[in-house]
Amino acid sequence: MSVSDATRRLISELLSMLNRKVKVVLADGKEYEGVLTGFDHPTLNIVLTDALDNKGKRYPKVIIRGEKISEIMITEIPLFEPSDFAEYLIDRLKLRKDSVKVVPEAGAVIILGRIKVTEKGVEGSGVMAQNVYQVFQEYIEKRKSMIKG
Repeated sequence: MSVSDATRRLISELLSMLNRKVKVVLADGKEYEGVLTGFDHPTLNIVLTDALDNKGKRYPKVIIRGEKISEIMITEIPLFEPSDFAEYLIDRLKLRKDSVKVVPEAGAVIILGRIKVTEKGVEGSGVMAQNVYQVFQEYIEKRKSMIKG
């Protein structure tokens, strides 16, 4: 794997964490929990909103310099996982694997090049889009019950 591949994967992972609750541990041991709303590359400066530090103090917005960050951890299980949904969809609708494409950096699944599925729902029209929507609803309900335990 080349350095550029590794960089793309890191950026893809960070994109998948956007608008999700995360915990950030700084090199000095200070911690923040909040919603990751932005980051830049290559400095890895990040923006958290509705943040809480490890002393219990709340901040509406915190910008943390990348050089100070030791760890970033996602603290919530997302309802929609594109690769997991793609497998579920292929199995449920008996689709060919090459008709379903996962676009991790967009958090999306593209079916037959014309139907797009993200955590926000299904974009497209026609019978296939309706079938995909039904499977999407099933998948989300399954994920909700799995997350609740």
